[in-house]
Amino acid sequence: MKTRPILTPKKPKDASRIFDTTEPLLRLRNMGDDEFERVVGEWAYSCLRSSKKYSNVALLGGSGDSGRDLVAYIDSDMKKFDIYQCKRYNKPLSPSVYMIEFGKLCYYTFIGEYSVPRKYYIVASNGIGNLLRSLIENPSEINLKLIEEWDEKCGKKGQIISKGIQLTDELKKYIEEFDFSIVSDISPITLIEDFSSSVWYKYHFGGGLKRRPKFEKPSETLQAEEKKLPYVRQLLQVYSKEAKQEFKTQEELKQEQGFYRHFLRQREGFFSAQSLKRFVRDELVDEESYEQLKEQVEYGVMDIYEREYDSELERVKNTTQQANTLSISTDEIKNVTIQDKTGMCHELVNEDRLTWSEISENI
Repeated sequence: MKTRPILTPKKPKDASRIFDTTEPLLRLRNMGDDEFERVVGEWAYSCLRSSKKYSNVALLGGSGDSGRDLVAYIDSDMKKFDIYQCKRYNKPLSPSVYMIEFGKLCYYTFIGEYSVPRKYYIVASNGIGNLLRSLIENPSEINLKLIEEWDEKCGKKGQIISKGIQLTDELKKYIEEFDFSIVSDISPITLIEDFSSSVWYKYHFGGGLKRRPKFEKPSETLQAEEKKLPYVRQLLQVYSKEAKQEFKTQEELKQEQGFYRHFLRQREGFFSAQSLKRFVRDELVDEESYEQLKEQVEYGVMDIYEREYDSELERVKNTTQQANTLSISTDEIKNVTIQDKTGMCHELVNEDRLTWSEISENI
């Protein structure tokens, strides 16, 4: 049986549902086949794959899956595994609907296509009905019902395989002895609660973003890595040119309190922007929203930045002041602070998209 590894899911094209307030169970019940398939894939990637219970998770699904949508392997040699069979259905699953899946489980393990799983989970968008639950709670009844209904539900041509499956004495005995106590279900509410820890959850079920934590302000002393950042080096050179004396360190800059206070504000802005970047990375699927914000800042300040100025410090101040007046947002990120926008200017310097001062080779 060919499997396809679970790849990192792509960011949903529509982010508008992030702030939806529809009750999640209702959303799950009413979503279409394609979205339910995405939810299952994202849940498997972010929850099952990262679970300590499993060494690997593979997606099958589609035609020819032999009754296995998801296979979660318990050991590295892939001999022991759990099956997750996922169904998007308009109402709770009934025995009449699901009997064919029990037939597939028995038939494909009978012919040795795969071994009997440790556990077999039913994952249904509308859950399972009372009659199916009663069967699961009394697994020996599944054996009897499957044999009784084999010809009608499983044996005909095209139901499981194209040529049909005759209930031979050998297959009948296998079904009679099959241990259906391995079967259980994952309820819709359990699926939602599990999936809610994933960054993909909000794209389907809404609920908004977490509150952004307050950013940690920079320490008074420049850290070693900070000293290497282009925006820091360029700002120190800007102050040096303005004062006509060289400032190589933050300590030296304290001689001129006006410059020193300005520098502290710029560092605070940079730290704020970096905290927003981390928040976007942790709360959303990728950093695209942050990059969009930064592009808006770059576009919004460029006319001011490119003007002729008598000093480089004047260019820095006018550019960051213009950035702070901009009203910027994305579908996901609405609240961007003044500090963030100032900091994004300095990140643009780090990326060589803005320049405060040309650093000579000997500095």
